[in-house]
Amino acid sequence: MRLDIKHWQMLKAIDEAGTLRQAAYVLGITQSALSHRLAEAERRLGGLLFEREGRRLRQTSAGRAMTQTANQIIPALQRAEFDFQQMADNETTVVRFGVAAYSCYHWLPSFLQVMSKKEPGIQLELVATATQNPLQNLQEGAVDVVLAPGHLTIPGIDSIPVFQDELVLVTNSKHKLATKQFIEATDLVGEDYLTYSKSAQPGFEYERFIRPSGVAPHLVTVVEVTDAIVELIAAGFGVSILSRWAVQSAIKNASIAVVRLGEDKLDLGWSALVRESEPTPAAARVVSRRLAEWFQV
Repeated sequence: MRLDIKHWQMLKAIDEAGTLRQAAYVLGITQSALSHRLAEAERRLGGLLFEREGRRLRQTSAGRAMTQTANQIIPALQRAEFDFQQMADNETTVVRFGVAAYSCYHWLPSFLQVMSKKEPGIQLELVATATQNPLQNLQEGAVDVVLAPGHLTIPGIDSIPVFQDELVLVTNSKHKLATKQFIEATDLVGEDYLTYSKSAQPGFEYERFIRPSGVAPHLVTVVEVTDAIVELIAAGFGVSILSRWAVQSAIKNASIAVVRLGEDKLDLGWSALVRESEPTPAAARVVSRRLAEWFQV
């Protein structure tokens, strides 16, 4: 390696601060020392990392790639040190987990109770931000296990089946569609539709249910938090298509109604995703197996 850890820390600090002066302050060194460090890194690499524009720095294309790597490896190293301290002090292994697509945690307290009894050496830490970029977070090490809906085949990621679910229409209990046994996509014409993302996810409702029909809802509004979507629907602000399991609490409280999609329903499988590099005895795989066991009970 041509660069030392101090150079990678420098790249991350400059990227976040924007100027040498602010980056130097963050790193606890003088601006002059940071300028020398940057010059040293560029000399070792044999090219420019940044181009100067007045007081600010603009990344070169090669520098941008190096900075992106720095933004991944520095947090990973910091987490590794933190985990080591946790394990050294408590003899526990920290496993970070998240839920992809849906921000639903009604199941979590019960699962944590089971884990504390069966795997006392594993400490689970929820990473709520994994909901938005689950695969990136998993690949970069920000999370170790992701509970994810849909069928995903990604190089470097193992998928362990956990349970079977279905996609359902979610409506206000007094909505005209609430009494139907099932709906067709044409029933959505004229409806205000709430979704957590406008990006069409493979294997979900748009690809399998809405697009084949050739119709579209009247108005599509993005609400990034599942709980917020449910609350808006309960108050009469539109409809949505969501995982039945993800809205289970609201179903039990009778604050919403759910309707099957199509006569044969639209199934949705959930899996635990882990990095392929994790060995069989790894804590992340233990958590994945426990998830599968717990959901089958």
